[in-house]
Amino acid sequence: MNTLDSRCAAIQDKLAASFDLVFRHVHIEQTEAWAIFLSSLTDSKMIAEIIESMVITGSKGLSVTFYPGSVDAITDLHKAILQILSGQCVVIIAGDEKYYCIETRQYPSRQTAEPSVEKSIRGSHDGFVENIILNVGLLRRRIRDPRLRIILNKEGVKTRTDIAYAYIEKLVDPDILQDFENRLLNLDETEILSERNLCEELYGKTMNPYPHVRYTERPDICSIHLLQGYLVVVVDNSPTAMIIPTTFFEQTKQIEEYTQTPLIACFTRIIRLIGIFFSLYLIPLWIVINVTHNPTMLAIPLLEIKPAEFAFQILFADIVVEWIRQALIHTPTVLSGIMGFIAVFLLGDTAVELGATTKEILAMIALVNIGNLITPSYELSLANKAFRILIGALSLLFGLKGFCLGIFLHILILMSTKTVKYPYLYPFLPFSYKALKKIFFGSPIQIKKP
Repeated sequence: MNTLDSRCAAIQDKLAASFDLVFRHVHIEQTEAWAIFLSSLTDSKMIAEIIESMVITGSKGLSVTFYPGSVDAITDLHKAILQILSGQCVVIIAGDEKYYCIETRQYPSRQTAEPSVEKSIRGSHDGFVENIILNVGLLRRRIRDPRLRIILNKEGVKTRTDIAYAYIEKLVDPDILQDFENRLLNLDETEILSERNLCEELYGKTMNPYPHVRYTERPDICSIHLLQGYLVVVVDNSPTAMIIPTTFFEQTKQIEEYTQTPLIACFTRIIRLIGIFFSLYLIPLWIVINVTHNPTMLAIPLLEIKPAEFAFQILFADIVVEWIRQALIHTPTVLSGIMGFIAVFLLGDTAVELGATTKEILAMIALVNIGNLITPSYELSLANKAFRILIGALSLLFGLKGFCLGIFLHILILMSTKTVKYPYLYPFLPFSYKALKKIFFGSPIQIKKP
């Protein structure tokens, strides 16, 4: 067996009998070569053009040339196999010990569309997809600065997932960049399949429900944060990017703030924060008022309640809303109309007449869930819902003391949530007037100067 055949056999032995693994033999006068690639991840038209370029140049006595793909010559068999699995074409030539890796990747991908959980009236209506190359292109299209750096890494023992992190040189905080690169360098040998998986490996798993980074599927939001000195991380096979660092109030920002006038942006920002505050504390506060029979200065009508029955009614209504939310996510489109009928049946007059709940409880549950829905960050809204139930349970069991204890625990959890550099409740704790002013009254885009 000659050297060329043994090298082909070594690659075939490593990749086993995969049906999409293609070995194309090319024999040009005195030159013999093999082109090896995966048909499922490569552009067939480009492969044909590369083979044609090899035949044309080799038959004229010239050095074999690969056109039009970009070429990288390596000598490591393991790296060559990794490039084949990534969608590149590897060419080996008799008498040459190098592996020529040619860029021929064409990943399966869907068209860009506006993310369903981050819609906007004005502004762009495109979003990230599962193809990392397209996602990087969406960032490049918006930021045409030569200082924009996009660094590619491969992580995972078996997955070897492409991970790209982007930042603008001289704008990014050097402490944040150094911390991320150190964590990535010391990443354990584990499998990376999504951005959530990567976040857990970088910052550790925790029982804290609040997100340590901001997740988004919008390239315009990522571009704005890059201009403000943040770090953006994109993971292949995932349409969601991570923005580092983040805070509680950073999670409450919405793209609409950047497409409206400063006055309207400030108004919508304040209204949204009030809604988020209500989604957290309105139900527990109402429970305290009813349990302690305190009408307050607002003269709120009190219910004649039995604690156990009252708890069941609130819990029933809140759980039903959560069931409906999850069902709407997983229900096929053709069956989504049925969910409207089920929702009316479970949370309408039928439930009230059966005594499962009351109109007052339904009104409160509807109000707080509207607050959950206007929360821009999906992860933040789920964490707020979990703490609303916890604070409500403490309020029901211990009254005003339980309510105060629940709020104290909630703030304590927020303060103990670990992020990079900035405390989670910044700029309230620690207090910063300048940063707080930007949250409420800042202009739509605050670009950090180099």
